[in-house]
Amino acid sequence: MKTVLRFDTGNSRVLPTELKNDDVRFSDSFAEYFIERFSEPDDVVFDPFAGFGTTLFAAEKLGRHSLGVEFLPERVEYIKRNLKDKAAILCGSSLELDRFELPQIGFSLTSPPYMQRKNHPEYPFAGYMITGQGYGDYLRDIAEIYRQLKSKLNPEAYVVIEVSNLRIDGVFTPLAWDIAASVDRVLMFEQEIVLEWRNDYSPAYGFGYDHSYALVFRNN
Repeated sequence: MKTVLRFDTGNSRVLPTELKNDDVRFSDSFAEYFIERFSEPDDVVFDPFAGFGTTLFAAEKLGRHSLGVEFLPERVEYIKRNLKDKAAILCGSSLELDRFELPQIGFSLTSPPYMQRKNHPEYPFAGYMITGQGYGDYLRDIAEIYRQLKSKLNPEAYVVIEVSNLRIDGVFTPLAWDIAASVDRVLMFEQEIVLEWRNDYSPAYGFGYDHSYALVFRNN
């Protein structure tokens, strides 16, 4: 597989006004490329941080069974309104995947909520609504999420995590590299792919707006 890929930044679905300020979705073309590359028709494609449903919509379009977990109820309702299979989106925390009755999963694709290593009091895995956890907790928890997911993955299933490094207020966070090291404790890290983004990228991404990384893992 190529180590540098280029995608446009467009999404076919326009978010409702009340959700637009949080729009940091990866593009439809990115999701469709990786779903076609790493899954087969009728596979279950899973997103543990479903966000606004890009992975799930792309999976349905490509003849896969979509499935996702999203913490924020308003996002769950948006996804549910637009999915054919309304039961494909679950509201809850991916830190509690063991509590969900998930089917065997053929491929997982996501972009997790980001956290910088300093000056970031709101915790991403609680919808940025609580404080008290730090960057070390974040890295521990993302490994725990994929530990729970591992038992639901097909033996040779792949997992792709799209993520950027961060620079905010002069503080650099090697988020992509730290997530790679954390998840590698439970899944086999195979490679990173540089993603070059064409067109206008969301200013919400800040530093590194023109690129991110696809971290590719395999179950066994």
